[in-house]
Amino acid sequence: MPVVTRLMSFLGDRWQEEQRDAALFHEFDCPGPVQAGRVSRCSCPCPAQILDRVATDRRIVRDCEQRIRREQDRGLCWSVESVRAFQVMKAFALPYELHPGWQESWRP
Repeated sequence: MPVVTRLMSFLGDRWQEEQRDAALFHEFDCPGPVQAGRVSRCSCPCPAQILDRVATDRRIVRDCEQRIRREQDRGLCWSVESVRAFQVMKAFALPYELHPGWQESWRP
């Protein structure tokens, strides 16, 4: 399923960018150090929230991808559950629709 693979790759790249950029929200008066653009165990709420959200999004989309792959391996091609899982994946991609790598076929 190349469309699922392309969408997963697109989402992974966007989330990697968000993880990297989370350090930009590090507060100046926080005693925790920022090293090489990464937030390392500080008490700033914003970077932690960004990183937690990205981790949760990754977990949900990974579960959706596994469901699609599992059903495909069993010979079920785009069952109702797979279609629903793919719609969830496309919904996670929607906030990035202005990115040059966005594909219109990903619109939920």
